[in-house]
Amino acid sequence: MRKFLVVAIVCTVLNVVMLHAQELKVKSATAKVVDLGWTGAASPAVLERSSGQTFQKLVPANSAGYQDTSIDAFGTYQYRINTNGKFSNVVKVGPPPTGVSNAAAVPKGSDPPNYGPATAVALDENGDPAVAFEWIDPNGDGEKSDTEILFARWDRSTYKWEAPVRVATTGPLEDQNVNPIALGCDRATGTLAMLAAVGENLLYATSTDHGATWKTSSMPSANETPHSVAILIESGQVYAAINAESGATYVNGAISNSGSWKSQPIAAGSGWKLQNKTNIGIAADSAGKVGLAYNEDQLEGDGHRYVFWRPDASAPTSIADKATADSPDIALTHGANKFATIFAALLDSNDTDHTVWYSQSVDGNSWSKPVKLPIDGPRSTNPPLGIAISSKGAITATFGANSGSGPASCNAPSVSRSADGAIWTSCGLGKAAGADFSPQPATLHVIEAPNDKAYIVWQEQAESKYGPGVLVWHER
Repeated sequence: MRKFLVVAIVCTVLNVVMLHAQELKVKSATAKVVDLGWTGAASPAVLERSSGQTFQKLVPANSAGYQDTSIDAFGTYQYRINTNGKFSNVVKVGPPPTGVSNAAAVPKGSDPPNYGPATAVALDENGDPAVAFEWIDPNGDGEKSDTEILFARWDRSTYKWEAPVRVATTGPLEDQNVNPIALGCDRATGTLAMLAAVGENLLYATSTDHGATWKTSSMPSANETPHSVAILIESGQVYAAINAESGATYVNGAISNSGSWKSQPIAAGSGWKLQNKTNIGIAADSAGKVGLAYNEDQLEGDGHRYVFWRPDASAPTSIADKATADSPDIALTHGANKFATIFAALLDSNDTDHTVWYSQSVDGNSWSKPVKLPIDGPRSTNPPLGIAISSKGAITATFGANSGSGPASCNAPSVSRSADGAIWTSCGLGKAAGADFSPQPATLHVIEAPNDKAYIVWQEQAESKYGPGVLVWHER
């Protein structure tokens, strides 16, 4: 009996040792390849992969590593080593999980409203969201001179959001009703570029190592104090709009050399002037031709309107006239061969609560009649605004809801969706996520991944199971 007991103990110990010795690691993971390495596996061990509930044999684990190129760019996978039914640890790779995750949780002891009141989002080289955001008064001493811009990205290899990286200490940013930070990525190379309105100047920052380190430089604004910025990155080139105290400017040039950028004034219509403390929307069509959308005030009179302009045009085209708004705002995107925009305006005198409208254009010269976006409850619709469009033409719009007689039935943040821009259905994110989110985030964005799945990014101040911070929702 004792002999058999000793043998059983030895076998158990050997099995435990074998399990611990089979250590599987992800060396790197992108949208194209997953590079795996392991130790302790011997024949007849096999590498197994799962994209759901069931693991299947991938290759024999004869060597110490394997590069899996047979993956869907936006698939989520789990891997393990199987040695006669004895398994190694399991590793997981892929884009952010569907639903809500916290990309940058508010640090312990920090004031949630100060963490992320201004944000910007772009797709990285994998098609995953990367986020830049403001942190006011990090040390909590009541002085804003140490305000900084941080950057957070999703790491497919560790299947989690990386800890935020400091891009620059800036001092106070103007984050009231405007976007003082803009972020872009040259997806062909992975180079990131950031533009920010900082005091009397512009901050320009670039990163060539996935946001781990940043090279920054300060540039004077062409029109005194800059307020809002917008940026596009494509094929090594920067295309940007800066709305400042004394005018607005369009710039373009190489990512690597901001000193060589060319600039030109953004045109206003005859008898009109750009409103300086507002956002400018920027998007490029399928041919790479850039368009801008912005708000104008009448020079003599009380008129307000939203317009669209291309840098090679002498004057802008009207999107919506008589567009009075307490807080003017506009967002612009392009997809499925059309420009799409949402903007804040009091276009219906009988309904002052619903002030977010949609319009679209194939060529930028003729715009559809504005359509009012609904909300799923007795709430208002108002800035901040975000819009994205899929390759098939499906549109996702996000907006705030700062007042109302009751909660929205789907909770917040407010999201409205349409297949064609004519008929819209609104339903927020909170109910499905099992959380009570704030109806009026300070910042709100939506971006469409190449697989036609949307990401929504916002600052959340309220406590929930996700915690306060910069939250990201990924469409299923």
